[in-house]
Amino acid sequence: MFDDEVSPQAAAAVHTLMGELSAAYERGWQPADVVHLARRSKEPSDAALAAAVVLHEAERTRAVHRAPRDWVEQLVTVGEQYPAASRLAGRVPVDGPDVRALAAGLLFEDPYHSVYQLTDLSSTWTNLPGWTVLTPPPSTWPVVRVADPVTAMQGETEADAKVLNRIRGLLAKAEATDFAEEAEIFTAKAQELMTRYAINAALLHTQSGTGNTAVHSRRIHLENPYVKEKVHLLTEIGDSNRVRTVWFSSLAIATVVGTPLDLQQVDMLFTSLLVQATRAMQFADADSRGGSRTTSFRKGFLAGFASRIGQRLRDADSRATAEAADEASIPVSDLLPILATKSEAVDAEFDRLFPRTKKARGRSVDANGWYAGQAAADDASLAPGDRALRR
Repeated sequence: MFDDEVSPQAAAAVHTLMGELSAAYERGWQPADVVHLARRSKEPSDAALAAAVVLHEAERTRAVHRAPRDWVEQLVTVGEQYPAASRLAGRVPVDGPDVRALAAGLLFEDPYHSVYQLTDLSSTWTNLPGWTVLTPPPSTWPVVRVADPVTAMQGETEADAKVLNRIRGLLAKAEATDFAEEAEIFTAKAQELMTRYAINAALLHTQSGTGNTAVHSRRIHLENPYVKEKVHLLTEIGDSNRVRTVWFSSLAIATVVGTPLDLQQVDMLFTSLLVQATRAMQFADADSRGGSRTTSFRKGFLAGFASRIGQRLRDADSRATAEAADEASIPVSDLLPILATKSEAVDAEFDRLFPRTKKARGRSVDANGWYAGQAAADDASLAPGDRALRR
């Protein structure tokens, strides 16, 4: 590398940048947050720069061995999204205060960041305000991560790997099929499977008397276009799974609050249904006769899709609840207090984290797009035996 060619000004800029990242972490920001914000920058290579600094900081602080698991998962995702940044962070020395090796990699290797760019990103991180702390920041990490006695309880907070694989398999089939009805069937089955698993886990938790319901939170980062419509879809999925959602429009970041099992379900469903909604919208474009599909049509399409999908997921949740009660040989009415207790715990944590929120106002949408989106989510029965209709 070209350590000797790094100017004092460049070394100082990198040192400042590292310090501002550490300070942002202490104010409640997380690795995925700062990379997401950089991705929204007008400078295309800002995200790669942010990723390199984030991953180097992770190496320096031994985050893999010390940070909460959610933090580590974010770092893994950043490394997968930006492999060049991951390689740079992996080979730059982390011992001692000298940052010239990192500066050389940032300045003299593709994509060749400038000192001005380093300074500009540093300024952005300096101006990040304090945010709700969802995960303990680096200053509070132990020397070696220890298992949380609450989250360590397998079953209540963490889905069995076999169950997750089955759900992912169903959603993958929903994304891959060209038949709208098959996609509906696979998605509904995934919802039912996780709901039944979560209810069974809640029953075991109640019967064992192991304490309060564990409630976690995580941030979901949304990309253009149609961000507000994507938030609508996320909220519908969350409502169907007893998960609360708050939206920060200026950042294009949503925070979801719920039990760990329900958060897993929402995350998987949201990722899959975005793929399905986008493909359905493309089919609607291809099937159109005359004229071009406008932005307002697509926004209306996604809004209609989200609204109807929410109804279908709630129906699937109700069926799964009845089936879980039948398997446990208890009436559904005996499950309702358990589910209510879980919802109350989620509401209490949501209100603690976000005491001053307001409901988003509804907006008028393109009627043709709305009904086309509803049809895309509701044009066939979910019954497995019915014939699939190609869209």
